Amino acid sequence: MNQFVRLIIFALLPCLAVAQSSGLPIDLEADSGYFDQVSGRAVYEGNVKVTQGVATLWAHKIVITMKAGAAEKLEATGSAQKPVKFEYKGEKQPIKGQGSSVVYRVKEKVVRLSGNAKIEQGKDTIKGKQLTYHLDKEVIKGSKVRI
Repeated sequence: MNQFVRLIIFALLPCLAVAQSSGLPIDLEADSGYFDQVSGRAVYEGNVKVTQGVATLWAHKIVITMKAGAAEKLEATGSAQKPVKFEYKGEKQPIKGQGSSVVYRVKEKVVRLSGNAKIEQGKDTIKGKQLTYHLDKEVIKGSKVRI
């Protein structure tokens, strides 16, 4: 896998509340994929699975948009049958989440889960039509939220 694309995918995992561990390899599996360096776009489709250490993300499709040589936006979408899912099995209780789509805006450091969004840790669950997590502020906002 292209080292440049590895770095982009590496940026996706922490945005989804999973471990950022630069020493661990990133494994990506998909039915198909491409990276267009001129347009700054990478697309992976079909049974996409990204794993790094104890962090895993599953999606139907991942699109990475670049601007000026850096990741600008990362989008993961599910299919009609399967939402985007992620899981982090850290030292504490596992964190699991899902939604129809997950979008990370790198510069703003904001993650948005949309479409039956849900995040679980132990017995704690937050659900909503849309959940937005501000990484810098460690704040979750949502619409039509149930806790």
